[in-house]
Amino acid sequence: MSRTTLLAVILIILGAGSLGAATYLLLQAEGSHSLAEAVPPTTTGAAVTAVSPQPTTSPEPALTLLPTATLPAASFSVTIMDGQDSRTLQTEAATVNELLSEAGILLGEKDLISPSLGTPLSEDLVIQISRAIPLTVVVDGQTYAIFSSPGTTSAALTQAGISLGELDMVTPALDTPLNAGDTLNVVHVREEVIVFDEQVPYQTIYQPSDELDLDTKAILSSGVPGIKRQSTRIRYEDGVEVSREFEGEWIEQEPVNEVIGYGTRITTNVIDTPEGPREYWRVVHMRVTAYTAASSGKSPDHPSYGITASGRPAGTGIVAVDPNVIPFRSEVYVPGYGVGFAGDTGGGVKGLWIDLGYDEDELQTWNGYTDVYYLTPIPAEINYLLPEVLP
Repeated sequence: MSRTTLLAVILIILGAGSLGAATYLLLQAEGSHSLAEAVPPTTTGAAVTAVSPQPTTSPEPALTLLPTATLPAASFSVTIMDGQDSRTLQTEAATVNELLSEAGILLGEKDLISPSLGTPLSEDLVIQISRAIPLTVVVDGQTYAIFSSPGTTSAALTQAGISLGELDMVTPALDTPLNAGDTLNVVHVREEVIVFDEQVPYQTIYQPSDELDLDTKAILSSGVPGIKRQSTRIRYEDGVEVSREFEGEWIEQEPVNEVIGYGTRITTNVIDTPEGPREYWRVVHMRVTAYTAASSGKSPDHPSYGITASGRPAGTGIVAVDPNVIPFRSEVYVPGYGVGFAGDTGGGVKGLWIDLGYDEDELQTWNGYTDVYYLTPIPAEINYLLPEVLP
């Protein structure tokens, strides 16, 4: 098929198409040949007859298509609600963002817009802009001025980067909608529980032991103090203590009693006295004093003057003792005094104290401490635990 025939076919096709009367096909041959112009298609789409060119030896002509006409852009009526300001615009912008740029409307960082900036425009679309509101925040004793997106107390604090603890107090409440100029008060609350420990003393238990000599002691098991624990809750608001509440006390650790063994094993020995050797079964260091009937505190006309607790008359050889220390009516030996009969008690003679009796014309002054030997026989009842402190 020759180029001329091909062009004629294209003309027919284009004439039957929808490009319209403004579309032309330009045929141009290089050399001396004339141009052939296609007849514009009719509105009925009838075929177009092409002019047949004469044969030529010139090069084939070039084919150029002219562009079609551009369709007009869509236009929308859009309303912008910017706070109290409302305006309706006719625009060919494609998105919300393009419309705001076209209208010269700027958004702040905390401003809110609905629908979002990337939303395509549509007829009668309403765009709502909610501007950030000024607020005052008081936190940790400091006052700050901030701008926040419209919303609740919770949202404003989040935007301001203020975190809240479980006990923190906020006014107004977190779900309260805010208005411009509102003041938010944040009180950081912290509580701590402090624990005080107090020792609970252990008790000492004495236990007889026939493996220990009389008047000797040994620790059979050591005591361990217990622990009494007390709990106090302290409340701080913005770092300042506002309350202190005692929560209670309890025994965290029970004390362990100390067990001391005391000796019950008795061994007799012999001591030389002016009256000869005497057997003794105990030696105790005591305070020593001396007395006569006249110094006993009773007047000579008193019915009991000179009569001891045992009924014997006071005088040399009668000693006053504490019956819990020296068995009553037993014999003792005191070096420098001799053998004495524990026949008197004396109101002031208590503990490790012996008061040596004298006849009034034989009184000797004693003041100090001495060893007292308990002479046999061994009594049936024995106080194995004597006082440890001298009077």
